[in-house]
Amino acid sequence: MRTDTDDHAQAPVPSWPEAMERGRVSDAAFARAYGRVGDLGRARIKTGVAAIFAACGGPMPLARRSETVLGHDLVLTREDVPLDFVVIVCGPGFASPARLAAAVLPALCARTPEVAAVRLGGPWPEALLTALELCGVETACRVGPRGLTSLWAGLAAKGQGAAVLLDGAPRPAGDLAGRLVVHEAKVAGRVLVRQAADPVLDRDALAFAQPDLAIIEASDAPGAPDALARTADSGYDAVYGDPADGRQGQDVPLILGPGRETFWLWPHLSPEAFRRRRAAAFRRGDDA
Repeated sequence: MRTDTDDHAQAPVPSWPEAMERGRVSDAAFARAYGRVGDLGRARIKTGVAAIFAACGGPMPLARRSETVLGHDLVLTREDVPLDFVVIVCGPGFASPARLAAAVLPALCARTPEVAAVRLGGPWPEALLTALELCGVETACRVGPRGLTSLWAGLAAKGQGAAVLLDGAPRPAGDLAGRLVVHEAKVAGRVLVRQAADPVLDRDALAFAQPDLAIIEASDAPGAPDALARTADSGYDAVYGDPADGRQGQDVPLILGPGRETFWLWPHLSPEAFRRRRAAAFRRGDDA
């Protein structure tokens, strides 16, 4: 098997639909948000961002090509490159810097040349703008309900790209959905917390990272003290606590121990999800 990489391909010139450009967040607004979040808030976001970046495996090669000689004289080549763009779309109630970073960083690690974030409706929370800046995303926009149709049409005409819909942001209608890769990343809206004895969970950091989720104490959960073992049946998005606790079942979607209060992971949003692929098959000797 032979694999080639290319880290010097040309990226397309940035251009976003008019609906996004009209609501683009200014550099001054980014700077104000960065300052108001403060040193502690930025440190919490950075801790989560570093861990998510590590979970993504760092940046992929800009282009990959592999060739494999198989049976029946089959020579199979596979190629993959980044999508042209990715837009992260947040609903008006979305407020988690951890879950936003977990959607943004896989697209960046896929080497997507243009990554932007759109908020539907209300203003951007300062922690979200700070998370975007610390991830390296400079384009954030606000789009109202009237601009949503033109937003999808503009993105569908832009090239080969993807939209990530966070927590119930509306899907594109009709054939527009077929022109974009659409990923949905939803939560049920609550997490279960079991206070570890040593080290302890940082409740303030958890509240900062997940301000739009209900935090349920294990002692208050239905079925306590066996709630951890029944998490998958209880509609919790994650369990925070001691990862060595034997009562945590295999079906728990996400278990986060002390020190990972600002980490999140969308299992289906790996960097591979933001690449486009092509395969070709030849007879051995005909592919020269």
